[in-house]
Amino acid sequence: MTTPHWIEELLACPSCGGELLLSSGAYTCRDCTRAYPIRYGIPDFRLEPDPYISYADEIRKIEGFATTGESFAAMVRAYYVLTPESPPNLHRRYIASMDAAVARGAGMIAKLRARCIAPPPGSGTALDLGCGTAGMSIAASREFSCVVGVDVALRWLVMGKRRLFEEGIEIPLICANAEALRFKRGLFDVVVADAVIEHVRNPGRMRDETLRVLKPGGGFFFTTNNRYSVLPEPHLRVFGFGVLPRRWMEAAAMRLRQTPYKVHLHSRRELVDLFRGHAEVILPFFFEGELGSRHEKTRRRWERLRRSAAFRMIFGRVVPQYFVIGQRPADPPPTRTRGAAC
Repeated sequence: MTTPHWIEELLACPSCGGELLLSSGAYTCRDCTRAYPIRYGIPDFRLEPDPYISYADEIRKIEGFATTGESFAAMVRAYYVLTPESPPNLHRRYIASMDAAVARGAGMIAKLRARCIAPPPGSGTALDLGCGTAGMSIAASREFSCVVGVDVALRWLVMGKRRLFEEGIEIPLICANAEALRFKRGLFDVVVADAVIEHVRNPGRMRDETLRVLKPGGGFFFTTNNRYSVLPEPHLRVFGFGVLPRRWMEAAAMRLRQTPYKVHLHSRRELVDLFRGHAEVILPFFFEGELGSRHEKTRRRWERLRRSAAFRMIFGRVVPQYFVIGQRPADPPPTRTRGAAC
């Protein structure tokens, strides 16, 4: 799958915002002359590497799992064989999360539609920010006419490209930093990001870039795990990890789980401060049947609890996850000058 021509009209240089020209397997900025390669059929517009891995090490891993003819599932398994630095029990959780991403994405889109103005099904443009292996992108393709997936991890995009091929879906995937999106202003009706903001170097820049690429009145939906959750830290499965001072977390993760830790989970107060004036930080909510019949009673209990002001006041700071839902303000109507013709 190659990058479709229509996406080229949306791109701009991540460094200076200039026009990009495609030639000899790379995009080059006409203004600053910086070049951005196309790797494995995926444009690579990163200004900084993935926090977890260098460019060179990532390419070596991709060469290790991206064997011609491998299925998406085989690629994922091979990747974790090449990643012994994190424990196998965490691998199983990560793979399960990838498998559930399509259903989770459908739920996020439905919630966004319930809270924000969005184009009718089958129309509009959507950006899957931090798309990983493209599960959310698959869900979005059933709702929007144009979908783009972006992630800083080229290795996940290579797997996602194979996943899309197996599903028979054509969605352009782009490697870029969430803090420096490679799109012109005002292109997307919606932006969705599932558990992404805790992984970026500068969440304020990610917020600003999201608002920049949204159309006036466009909506965004982020999910993020809570630093002070009553449940175990989701990446390490360690109770109480979030109460540690941040300067201790990397060393503690290596000691407890023998795995690097670059995550920056936020508390509710930090999220409210970060999105003040731009979005609402709320407790998670779920529609009837969304969690399956097995968990329907639990869902109903949760819905009753989250509507309780007393529950929100007492337990709202220790829930496992938050939703962040906002919109870019609509442009004001043009002012009419005095004496202008009707």
